[in-house]
Amino acid sequence: MIQNRILSSKMAMIAVIVASIAGIANAQTEQKQQSSEQRANEFSAHMDKLTADVLFSGAVLVAKGDRILFENAYGMADKSQSIPNDADTKFNLGSIAKTFTAVAIARLVEQGKLSFSDVIKKHTDALPDEIASKITIGQLLAHTSGLGNIFTPAYMERKDEVETVDEFLSFIINQPLSFEPGERHQYSNGGFIVLGHIIEKVSGENYYDYIRKHIFEPLGMNNTGFYKKTEQIPNLARGYTMNVGAPMPPPTDGQPRPQAQPQPQPQPQPQRILLPPTVEERNSMRQDNFSTLPLIGNPSGGAYSTINDMLKFSSALTNNTLLSKEYADIVLSGKVQTNMGAYGYGFEVLTENNRRVVGHSGGAPGISALFRIFIDDDYTVIILSNFDSATRSPYEEITKRYIMD
Repeated sequence: MIQNRILSSKMAMIAVIVASIAGIANAQTEQKQQSSEQRANEFSAHMDKLTADVLFSGAVLVAKGDRILFENAYGMADKSQSIPNDADTKFNLGSIAKTFTAVAIARLVEQGKLSFSDVIKKHTDALPDEIASKITIGQLLAHTSGLGNIFTPAYMERKDEVETVDEFLSFIINQPLSFEPGERHQYSNGGFIVLGHIIEKVSGENYYDYIRKHIFEPLGMNNTGFYKKTEQIPNLARGYTMNVGAPMPPPTDGQPRPQAQPQPQPQPQPQRILLPPTVEERNSMRQDNFSTLPLIGNPSGGAYSTINDMLKFSSALTNNTLLSKEYADIVLSGKVQTNMGAYGYGFEVLTENNRRVVGHSGGAPGISALFRIFIDDDYTVIILSNFDSATRSPYEEITKRYIMD
């Protein structure tokens, strides 16, 4: 009898403890949900303010693994047609497209068709021997080749008609090297055009077809591609720029360019205009960037994508869908130091508040884009905008609210 009472008392105590633990767990879950909702509401309010002040137009996505924590679009995709941006709007990625070229090269290396240490002369005779025999595939990927840029006066005159990789290549093959390959880092769009040419030579496929068939289609990136500006593409954002009347500048990716070293060709600079103080002035000064765009993007940049397609690309990189872990680690590890951090093979490799971050940025008139993967924390941040210089404030707010807590 006494034993039964003791047993009953113990069971009652256990029941109380279990109920207590369950209550604590439920309270923590509810608190976490409230915290998540509050975080999203506060960030949403920040984005609404930027949009109302005509400082942002585009789409934003924050994910933890494959779970989307925040997703929304702001502003207009086409002001003349009163078409708003949405989660499926296709934005110009600028130089983020370099990551597609880099992954394609790494896949060919993994398949034994290339080596990062190969000199480019081994795969093409398009460049002069004295240059092609010095530069390696790895140096092209890391921007240490000494090759220059494509934004020459000759290219600017013909940018509305150039549509093949070989045509893009023709504007850089006779440029002298800025320095001996491997000597230092200098951001080079021309180097990535050479990589696109090598992809064609090694694979036997057109660059655009290769990227589509081996990266976009396998990942279900159905809203991503290189589109001619003369095509009527559904839900494509038109860019709006403050750089009124300026020639098309080199992409403003945030990667430093040497100040003291002579360039093979003078680089056109955007006309910097101070931000007008009123919403009405800012709105009226945002002009369509159509005239600044090339006919089509190329291996160095200019593909279009959506926030959800870029999340698929992020997942493929971290889950080793496109590349084995060995080759993903090679591509996503720093090869050379820059003033912004390290640069790997076609990827920025940064450290932010002691966190490893990889990805890329892209920018030009009416274009600003940011793609960041927090490797150890498993966060992905994607900000795509059809305004120039529009990603900084959203990114700072995202890292503060979602990642650095």
